[in-house]
Amino acid sequence: MTTPIEELRTLIPVLIEKEKNGLIRGNSGEKAKSLCRWVDSGRTLTEKQEKLVGTLLRRAKIRHRNLKIDTVKADVDAVTKRVLEQIGEQKADTDAIAKIVESIVWPKLEAKLANEKPRKVEVTVKKGTVKKTLKGPTHAKFEWLLKAATSRLSNGYVPGIFLQGEASSGKTTGARQLADALGLKWHFNGAISFPHEMLGFIDGAGKYHTTPFREAYEKGGVYTFDEVDRSDPVALLAVNPHLANGIATFPDKQVKRHPDCIIICTANTWGLGADANYSGATKLDAAFLSRFPIRINWDIDPLLEAAIITNTEWLARVRLARGRARSAGLKVLIDVRAAEAGQALIEVGYSLDEAAEQTYLANLKPDQRSQIEG
Repeated sequence: MTTPIEELRTLIPVLIEKEKNGLIRGNSGEKAKSLCRWVDSGRTLTEKQEKLVGTLLRRAKIRHRNLKIDTVKADVDAVTKRVLEQIGEQKADTDAIAKIVESIVWPKLEAKLANEKPRKVEVTVKKGTVKKTLKGPTHAKFEWLLKAATSRLSNGYVPGIFLQGEASSGKTTGARQLADALGLKWHFNGAISFPHEMLGFIDGAGKYHTTPFREAYEKGGVYTFDEVDRSDPVALLAVNPHLANGIATFPDKQVKRHPDCIIICTANTWGLGADANYSGATKLDAAFLSRFPIRINWDIDPLLEAAIITNTEWLARVRLARGRARSAGLKVLIDVRAAEAGQALIEVGYSLDEAAEQTYLANLKPDQRSQIEG
């Protein structure tokens, strides 16, 4: 009976030919040769190496067909559905479908993404005729944020804005870009545990110590309350009146709200409590949430991610893993920060497999890994 390694040895020419045609990853043939040399030296394959043998055999046996994909916005589920429709009678199993998506479809999508020009937004500030073009790409929802920040309530103030999205989706960056676009100063703080972290305090010598919130409230600017759903709800109650009215009481005096004070909260949840991915999130008081009537979903934007992760092979792998995790219903986080860290590892000499091991695969259980990596 032919062993898997013997079968792989006979398929090395097939792997090399597929590499030349861009159908599979460019190092599959070399990996196969290395495994054969390992066995020829009298050593036993490790569990990881045996798994790699299986992966390479599947790559060699996949029946490739020309697949026409006419959108760059498709996710793994949508692409897989298209693949199923086109391979029809082949009745490929899930693993084969995933490999087709990985080896053919995603590279084509990434090539299209690479040709997309990063979004830039030209803004005309109402006070004068100043035009400012942002540097670097922007999130798909940035124009929504921009329009929301230039709206006004009947009292003349900008409504509170709540940005909700998965980790590393660029919420804080979007708020900073908004300040840049409008020519305003950007003020920032993270989650709070006590009211004085927003309102400031007077020390023993009678000196008032200010905060980013106070600076924006009194002098104008874009104030970003980052990770608000990690704050103590009781501490937030103390600042509720300041968010709804045009005047606020600080430890040293009352202050009138500046007309150009724009208040933005960012969070991973909608403030309704913890979930499977964000167990540290707290349930925010309804009175606090009502101060932020404009709510924008700000999840990972594929074009923005592609502008950050320029290694297309690595990006395709990360997205495939993310799509598989979602399809399997796994509560694991494969975010842009993990992708960016992996790209940095690859740039200093690590392989894609090693980068994956040290980023999004590091804390996963064996069964989760098998569902994500195939």
